Amino acid sequence: MKTGKKSHKDKLIKRLRYLWTFELFDSFFIPLCILSIARTFGQTIGVYTIYSLIILSVILWQGTAYWLLKLRAVKTNSPVKDKHLRWFAIFKYSNWGLLAMLPLILWIAYRPYGRLVIGFDLIVGSLLYIMDILEQVNYYYYQLMYDCPADWRYLATYKRLKKSNLSRALAKKTSS
Repeated sequence: MKTGKKSHKDKLIKRLRYLWTFELFDSFFIPLCILSIARTFGQTIGVYTIYSLIILSVILWQGTAYWLLKLRAVKTNSPVKDKHLRWFAIFKYSNWGLLAMLPLILWIAYRPYGRLVIGFDLIVGSLLYIMDILEQVNYYYYQLMYDCPADWRYLATYKRLKKSNLSRALAKKTSS
């Protein structure tokens, strides 16, 4: 017979498995959807959309790696190793550098026209840029996805966003 603790651990393992596989899936699925939409409507994908997609995939791969490391840690009853957390601390700031370069890329992409051309690349690239920022915040600062009852209870009880799991792990690493 399973104990309550074992059952909780099993649920956590299942959730972590879902999180890492879903993030990995999305890192390929979203670009394929954008490519498919562009092809269907005969639109050209420009540098702005491509760069935004690359940033999104990179951040999703970071999420994939973190959830996979967290899954391994839970299975072995240990924390995520400091050497891995050091990499995420670097990613936290380097991602902002990549995001800050996007307006420059936009300027370079539209400089030949002398103005912004509102079209597929600008609209899709901008939406992806917003997604990039939201994913960055979701992983490294505050949890933005509330998709299970425990998350909803936290939100209802405290009436504020929860610090992200990775943010708490990084804070614990720097305080120790």
